[in-house]
Amino acid sequence: MTTASTKQLQYLYNKYKQILPEKTFPFLPFIIAAFFQSLAWMSGPIFLNKYTLFPRVLILLIFAAGEYLFMSPAMNMGVEILNMKESQLVVEYHVTTLIVFILVNIYLFKKNFDMKYGIAFLLSGLAVYFANL
Repeated sequence: MTTASTKQLQYLYNKYKQILPEKTFPFLPFIIAAFFQSLAWMSGPIFLNKYTLFPRVLILLIFAAGEYLFMSPAMNMGVEILNMKESQLVVEYHVTTLIVFILVNIYLFKKNFDMKYGIAFLLSGLAVYFANL
């Protein structure tokens, strides 16, 4: 599939391959995007509690923009350049987000590990397996 942004996406993908191993795509951009998403969702009450609502929302919007800065090009490159299935990419992104969300909660936000996190890891692995059949 060719769109107006295909040349730009191809350029970004070629630069990515020069810097990092090709096998890390799209997972590395997904991990970075998921980290920004975790910050956008969870850091308000924890790190931004001294700010009033309007500045807090603006800061969280910046975190959300960081998510889309990495996630959208990775999704589009996967579909347009690598001919991956969009449904497969969506499942992989959501599983990556869940795993990063659990790790951020444990290590950054100092939440206790719960057995439900282990079950989430197991089900996430199954989701990726079935998406790649």
